[in-house]
Amino acid sequence: MKNSPNLIAREIEMTTPPTSARRHTTNYHQSKTSSILLFLVILLLSPRKAFASPFASTCAAEQSLAYINPKGKRDQEPKPLMRAWMCHGNTQKEMVDKLALAGIVKSTINKQALLSVDRRNFAPNRDYAYTDSPQPIGYGQTISAPHMHAHVLEDLLPPLLRASKANPAKPLSILDVGCGSGYLTAVFGRMVEPKDHRRFKSNVLNDGKVYGIDVVPQLVEMSRNNILKEDGDLFDSGTVQVMEKDGWKGYPKGSPFNAIHVGAAAATFPKELMKQLAVGGVMVIPVGPDGGTQYLYQVERVGDSGEVVGVNDDDSKGFREEDYQVQRVLGVRYVPLVRKD
Repeated sequence: MKNSPNLIAREIEMTTPPTSARRHTTNYHQSKTSSILLFLVILLLSPRKAFASPFASTCAAEQSLAYINPKGKRDQEPKPLMRAWMCHGNTQKEMVDKLALAGIVKSTINKQALLSVDRRNFAPNRDYAYTDSPQPIGYGQTISAPHMHAHVLEDLLPPLLRASKANPAKPLSILDVGCGSGYLTAVFGRMVEPKDHRRFKSNVLNDGKVYGIDVVPQLVEMSRNNILKEDGDLFDSGTVQVMEKDGWKGYPKGSPFNAIHVGAAAATFPKELMKQLAVGGVMVIPVGPDGGTQYLYQVERVGDSGEVVGVNDDDSKGFREEDYQVQRVLGVRYVPLVRKD
């Protein structure tokens, strides 16, 4: 992961997008216009396909721009990242196979984990469970599009592999902030459940624990109920725990975390969460103002000069920017990360 400007500079960048970001927006609107024309053609040729899903093409809650900046070449035009919105299926397997065919799911571990958890148990409308778009789940929140879940899993697998290789006996720790419907929490659980109980044959990752947190108590209950439908053994084995917590503050009792996923956009980089990363751990988080320019970031912890919650709980060390490397990955649109009153 490349070194990057300090976080304060990046936060300023959020409100004043660079020229490359404006090019992203231009490309996106051109793409959107093309999509509308394509929709009209499909409508004329096959009305049923045109209205196959009420969530097709766009969603106000989350909208992937599907472009990525080449590393170290921010002055160049963005390159297409993935065939987002196109990986619909009639079954979980068909959806996952299309994600793999599109090059979004690359690793065998992630593919097997996704195949092990049926999205239909977590989607509010089961008829559209395998549609590659986000769906509202109530309380101003969504279940992300399958291609975004797959993208996040690919970003977070490397630190889990590194930690497992470095210390095969040490349990992994994963935090899912904004667990919502509970889907990604369950997928993480299948990746690190006890090896002798895993639904798929893989001993590469260590056993571990997954903590799903959400600020909305009704969504915590939704997560719990959804997981209980067909994945309740994750609770029985102690692999997964869901609870009501403020995502901005994380879950210090479970830290340090090898991987943190944040499923809603933070207005600024949440330092309390970053301090809960283990050295070598990675957080994937969308950052940017509600309704404004947002990007998905990878934040990797590379040092321990500052406080590492759960290791050197020393408030006097505080937060040190030099402990982190930040990489901007993808333009996105997410609902805001809500603070607890």
